[in-house]
Amino acid sequence: MKAAVKSIIKDEKGKVMVLVLILLVVGGLILTPLLGLMSTGLVAGQVYEKKTDELYAADAGVENGIWHLQHGGDPNDTLELTLNGKDVVVQIDKLSTECYEPAIYEIISTAISTDGSSTTVKAHITNITLYYEGDKDLYEGEIIGGNVHVEWNLFLDNDAQIQGNVIAGGDVTMNAASLIGGAICVGGDLTTNDGASIQSDVYVEGNVLLMGGSLSSWIEGDVWTRGTVTVDGESEIHGVVWAGGDTVEVANWAEIIGDVHVRESATVSGNTGTVYRDYNDDWGCPLVFGDPEILSWQIL
Repeated sequence: MKAAVKSIIKDEKGKVMVLVLILLVVGGLILTPLLGLMSTGLVAGQVYEKKTDELYAADAGVENGIWHLQHGGDPNDTLELTLNGKDVVVQIDKLSTECYEPAIYEIISTAISTDGSSTTVKAHITNITLYYEGDKDLYEGEIIGGNVHVEWNLFLDNDAQIQGNVIAGGDVTMNAASLIGGAICVGGDLTTNDGASIQSDVYVEGNVLLMGGSLSSWIEGDVWTRGTVTVDGESEIHGVVWAGGDTVEVANWAEIIGDVHVRESATVSGNTGTVYRDYNDDWGCPLVFGDPEILSWQIL
């Protein structure tokens, strides 16, 4: 047995040592770049996570800007807040549109990390609706670029403007040179004074009164009302009138350019289009204010 063991030991040529040395060399060649790759992946993962957090914060800043506009905030305001541990700066600008077109707002939101890294998102938003509880008065020259929903009465002073659509649960009164750029639904009466104008269709549960003195009031679209219609001075209704009240009165130099549809017993006087006694009471407010519409969204 001893002789056999000695024979095995003498026959050992060092083959395992050669394999071990080869493995050490190969391992040495692979290990360094592998560690470098792992380190790079770790750093890249941290950067990706940071940029993702910045992106989420910047996007949340856009949503905050939309909320700001929906609650009557000044479009020229610059908002500063903290989201996801990032400092976020939100800038809002109202883009140029025609007065009868819905307003478009540009919201630029920048999220900044503690190390100075930042991500910026730019979005163009339209179909903004402002909601007001109770009554709402627009002061002289005030401009609202979006839609407006008022719980009760709405009053527009001289030169005030609402460039979107309007829903009001009560009466609507428009003073000289005020403007509504979209359609309007009125739960009570609608009264327009010198130079006031509505540039789309009108749906009124009560009466419609257009007064014109030195400046004419006018409605560009059609008029649906369950009450009476009075058009005075040099005021004009350019569209078709559907009136459910007892009278449609057009006085002085005023005019209803479109046709007039009334009940069989109604009285129509003054300068109007063709009168039809076929009034249909089956109508309602068609306006539905949905969520804001994002026209574009991009990472700068």
